[in-house]
Amino acid sequence: LQIIKGDYFKNLSENNRIRIQEIPAPRGIIYDREALPLVDSFPSFDVSLFRQDVPDLQALIPALSRALSMDSEKLRARLDGGRGTSPFQPLKLKTDITRQELAMMETRRLDMPGIMVDAVIRRNYPYGNLASHLFGYLGEINQEELEREEYLNHKIGYLVGKFGIEQKFELDLMGENGGRQIEVNALGRKVRVLENLEPNPGNNLFLTLDLELQKTVEGAMAGKNGAVVVMDPQSGDILALASKPDFDPNLFARGISPENWKSLTANPDNPLQNRATQGQYPPGSVFKIVDVTAGLEEKVIAPETTFHCSGVLQFGNREYHCWKKEGHGRIGLRQAIVESCDVYFYQLGVPLGVDRIAKYALAMGLGRTTGFPLGQEKAGLIPTSAWKMKRFGVPWQAGETLSTAIGQSYNLTTPLQIAATLSAMVNGGKYYQPRIVRS
Repeated sequence: LQIIKGDYFKNLSENNRIRIQEIPAPRGIIYDREALPLVDSFPSFDVSLFRQDVPDLQALIPALSRALSMDSEKLRARLDGGRGTSPFQPLKLKTDITRQELAMMETRRLDMPGIMVDAVIRRNYPYGNLASHLFGYLGEINQEELEREEYLNHKIGYLVGKFGIEQKFELDLMGENGGRQIEVNALGRKVRVLENLEPNPGNNLFLTLDLELQKTVEGAMAGKNGAVVVMDPQSGDILALASKPDFDPNLFARGISPENWKSLTANPDNPLQNRATQGQYPPGSVFKIVDVTAGLEEKVIAPETTFHCSGVLQFGNREYHCWKKEGHGRIGLRQAIVESCDVYFYQLGVPLGVDRIAKYALAMGLGRTTGFPLGQEKAGLIPTSAWKMKRFGVPWQAGETLSTAIGQSYNLTTPLQIAATLSAMVNGGKYYQPRIVRS
């Protein structure tokens, strides 16, 4: 016993006597630009089982099922699922138990050997759905993530950021876990704490977001589908960003149920999509700013150039209408921008041509990603004659330029792109990469 299997029995003895209990580090708090907390954490309790301390696992199931309000079959499946792991490692049975379940576990602790109740820190989103596409959500780490270099300090069962700020700044927010050595007796009951190592909380993040403005924007969007981006043109700071429909990140922080996950993923309105960065839409009349820039730079028009708008423009065998049926009459450049006269921009678009319009659209930041720090953004599309030939195998038609000039046709942009491009226009020409984290 001592010579041939001494190391084996020594290891078995140590593991019977001492339990290593991990103490998770609280994730960093997320604040708005005025240091108001947007995302924090709260204390919670999980129940784990040390299987080698349980003399009769099957006899334990009925008592556990009652105490944890868990179906016996579900509990048995959880136990069966942990067979491949080391018997010295705790097997998580249930997370975020209720106060009633906690009281039941504590009062029946002597009847349930090998059971340990751990105090853990759970993520909390006090404003529910507010800015959910920015904050993102947590989920249990998967095998693929465990194999990545940045997750070397993570283990099975850890909750990690899966989307948004929670994912992008995972390594900043996660902190460093602590732990304690607990001496237990032969029945797996705690005798004393031998050593304690306190966890180091994660770093806090201070965002560019303005909480009150975010509330106002989301209130205006209630019951609608779409997106709003509010950007400071002098810095690129995102002051508010909303995408509707949205979701409640708290569903994920507590371990999302299959039913809730299905309701999100099966929803045809796709509430998990961030429409502000991933939604690609025709930009519409804001695109006319691109036409003006191109027209002035290429000297197709001068600031004093006027066109006549009768409400309709005949081009080829088609009529192209203005939004104002009776027309604007003789109209100059400034007034054409103010009143968004379609006919003015039809007549500007034709001599410019699609390729010169595209040249300036691309130079002004459309048709490419903005460099948004959270990533997960689409590039949109600015059409050219070469693009159409490659895509459809047919040449560009002159009439298509008219639709392009008023932001329709094949044009696709994201709300974030438009905010960044127009910010550069109003600040004198500096294109800022959108910023969401200040420090």
